[in-house]
Amino acid sequence: MSAAGIVLCGGKSSRMGRDKAWLPWRGQPMIAHVVSILRPIVDEVVVVASDDLELPPLDARVVRDREPALGPLAGIREGLEQIRADFAFVTGTDAPFLSAAFVKKLLSCGSAAAPEIDGHVQTLAAVYPRSALKRIDAMLAQGCARPLQVLEEFGYRKFSSEELPDPQSVRGFNTPEEYLEAVRESEGRATATLEFQGRARLAMGRSELEVPVGTLGDVLAPFQPSIGILDGDVVAKPFSISLNGHALACSAAIPVGPGERICVLDTAVGC
Repeated sequence: MSAAGIVLCGGKSSRMGRDKAWLPWRGQPMIAHVVSILRPIVDEVVVVASDDLELPPLDARVVRDREPALGPLAGIREGLEQIRADFAFVTGTDAPFLSAAFVKKLLSCGSAAAPEIDGHVQTLAAVYPRSALKRIDAMLAQGCARPLQVLEEFGYRKFSSEELPDPQSVRGFNTPEEYLEAVRESEGRATATLEFQGRARLAMGRSELEVPVGTLGDVLAPFQPSIGILDGDVVAKPFSISLNGHALACSAAIPVGPGERICVLDTAVGC
């Protein structure tokens, strides 16, 4: 039986405040980590992304979601259209604890399959048959976008947590707090680099230092009394913040992960 992996990363990550695909995980972007788990155990990997999402180089075929507003089922359709394999394991990009053994077990039954963990069927850690494509098209045309209905109609095999290796593979994250909890669990005392430029550097008397990972507000809080970088939950107007040299950040709620570089600068000086 041929098998593929499909990774969905078309969501807006609105609760996270930044793209989940780029969050650092064990030395690489999250999307690259998930692809690296799937690549050795399936025949092909397809990443389904929204049009406006830039991605790092990946050992996978990248396709764009034509109708991201329709949710995960539309992304599953995009992926199934691209594969030659009979079945595909589908996951979201926020799958930090995904294991090869977990994926292999679900694929081993040669049919649609999904875990049921704590009473919930995990439709984004499940196996879908390519033969479901026509039915998915029809469902989406009728305004039905429930992945579980597809699994049910194709007689899916339900796995309990006791039957699966590494059931924590289904664990994802939607908020900065959930992501940072997973980072601390996986990497212990993970750190990021905080760099000061312009007036911030003069005020601090140093150019950079290592800081524990956290939200941007957590990272900047120790320096707030000295230079007033934050104005409530946003960056104060005299300053701007760059993340990893390019992404400008203004919300104190976004997460800062391991190895990332935050640069504090005044509006006239770049990193």
